[in-house]
Amino acid sequence: MIIKFLLLVVSLPLMATTFQLQTVEQQIGEADGILMGHFLRKKTVRLEDQSLATQMVFKINREYGLQSDQFGMDEVIVHYPGGTLEGVTTFVEGVPSFVGGEKVALFIRSVDSRYWGMNLALGAFREVNYGKDIVLVNALVPNDTRVGQIHLDDFEKSVKNIKGSNLKTVMVSEPLIVPGTQPLRMPASDLEGKNRTIATKTEKGENEEAQPGITTFWLVMVLAFLGGCIRFSRNKKAR
Repeated sequence: MIIKFLLLVVSLPLMATTFQLQTVEQQIGEADGILMGHFLRKKTVRLEDQSLATQMVFKINREYGLQSDQFGMDEVIVHYPGGTLEGVTTFVEGVPSFVGGEKVALFIRSVDSRYWGMNLALGAFREVNYGKDIVLVNALVPNDTRVGQIHLDDFEKSVKNIKGSNLKTVMVSEPLIVPGTQPLRMPASDLEGKNRTIATKTEKGENEEAQPGITTFWLVMVLAFLGGCIRFSRNKKAR
């Protein structure tokens, strides 16, 4: 029993975290990037130094500094220290957790070609509807009105004032084109066929609409001719 307990302790190393509270404005100034989006999924990986890191994938709605248009992406991977892999768990106090589809705002640092969540949970905010307003609420100190809460409008203004640029809206990413390859597109024959199909339906519709007019015209002419014949026959009998 003691051996099992010792093995459990060895497999669950702990990393203590000390936070120095910062205002939202201070974090905006220090961040390399700012993300507003939806949490999608996560997985744990082993880095080059053999430490564990959790990769959290987010759908980008708006961003600053992530160059989403340059890389043709609308999703981004943000790393946090720790995680569980192959039966080994490294727990880092202060790493935020998210629910699938949850709307978040994150401050990000770029380190060794990877994006890392800045200040762990202190740099992570959730979007909360408060009446008609949207408020960003911090994951670590949600009740602190000075550092843990900010209205979305005020947040956007602070980003523009401090970074000198607005948060960029990410609509739909274009496929990343690798040199020497062509982007996927519909064959020209398919495009022509579809266009021709639409044109054919239109022409058929126009012909069908024209036919009733032509039929009515000839019907009137025939009735007029018959009427003339009847009047001629009556006049002849009267004589």
